[in-house]
Amino acid sequence: MSVAAQKLSKLSKGEQTRQSILEAAEKSFSELGYDATKLEDVGDVVGVKRAAIFYYFSGKKELFDAVFTDIHDTLMHYSMQRLAGARDPWERLMLLVESWVDYMVARPTAARLLLRNCANAAHPDDYSADFSRDTLQLMRDILKAGVSSGRFASGNSVHLINLLSGSILHYVCNPEQLSGGRAYRPDAPSEIVAFKAVLRKTARAVLELRDRR
Repeated sequence: MSVAAQKLSKLSKGEQTRQSILEAAEKSFSELGYDATKLEDVGDVVGVKRAAIFYYFSGKKELFDAVFTDIHDTLMHYSMQRLAGARDPWERLMLLVESWVDYMVARPTAARLLLRNCANAAHPDDYSADFSRDTLQLMRDILKAGVSSGRFASGNSVHLINLLSGSILHYVCNPEQLSGGRAYRPDAPSEIVAFKAVLRKTARAVLELRDRR
């Protein structure tokens, strides 16, 4: 094996280790919170020593921020893939909302961590401020385009963004609390279809143009 091939092999293995650390940390942060998460426990899950984590991350805060960066980047990539080729504002809005549902259902640790992040905004060590900036801006841009083109009724976009994004996180994270006595599995295909239909009706109720005569 050539030197270049050996370096590539080592880099690939290192990236795999780094990704395993991120996944273990995401699970721990989402279940325990920032303060209760210990790097030793993250290392045990991955099968590396605590010191090995510092090879990839300078400390727990950098690891915490890296987890959010990974969530942000993968969610953005997934959303942009789903939006590719769509031009109509209604189609783009529904594709974006449905892509968020599918992403969070497939990655519930991310949904739980985002809810924790929102709840701990006043605590800088347990908060990542920029995780949602670009993803939420996607929806803002779609709503603005819809209003400008006359496809959407004008209104406060912040309220609708909170309504839709918050509903998605709670749907994934709190089936027991929000099921009203009827337990459901967030990843059940029939439940996903029904939930997406509710989100679609909610968006139309807020944004659909009404005859003002």
